[in-house]
Amino acid sequence: MEHVAFEPWVGKNYSKNGYDGKKILILGESHYCDSCSAADNEKCCSDMTNKVINDYLNYKNGRGDFVPWMNTFTRFTNVFLDKTCDTEEINNFWNSVIFYNYVQRELEGPRKSPTKEMFKMSEKAFFEVLDEHAPDIIIAWGERLNGNMPDCGYPGKKSIFGDELKGKIYYYKTKTKDILIYYIAHPSSTYFSREEYAKYLREVRKL
Repeated sequence: MEHVAFEPWVGKNYSKNGYDGKKILILGESHYCDSCSAADNEKCCSDMTNKVINDYLNYKNGRGDFVPWMNTFTRFTNVFLDKTCDTEEINNFWNSVIFYNYVQRELEGPRKSPTKEMFKMSEKAFFEVLDEHAPDIIIAWGERLNGNMPDCGYPGKKSIFGDELKGKIYYYKTKTKDILIYYIAHPSSTYFSREEYAKYLREVRKL
């Protein structure tokens, strides 16, 4: 993939049946790297996304240290599956999905925000990932990401969940299919809870 700087994590079971028969791409926003700078080559730390998920799964399996950002992945898994997941369930989930961060330039620190230009220059890479891996569903994390995604798709039916819809549904056209993208609050935020989102994520998986 020509424009992808950070190779996506592709679970070993993704290409078989995905998760519960659906091929799901979990879409984060950005990476930061304290060993890189904006002047570095775009391919700097190309394995960073894979390292994030490997470090997380190693910790859950007793082979690594805990880092606070890992709570985000555990919280998302628990809400997505609407249960407090054990290690086996976490392993199964993350080995059945793709995880990819949209912005394809590293940030200088954890509290930095990507620029409009960074979002814009990441569009080609995003569609390369969609064409390469053909997910059925994208779950996108966070309002800022929501507001900076490509506007070349089309909206879904607003009434699909009734008047209580949390987030919005959109579709992107690729070479082989139209892919549903569902926007949620970022799993690290106080707005993201099992009570609020589990039922909507369950319904999205049926579409």
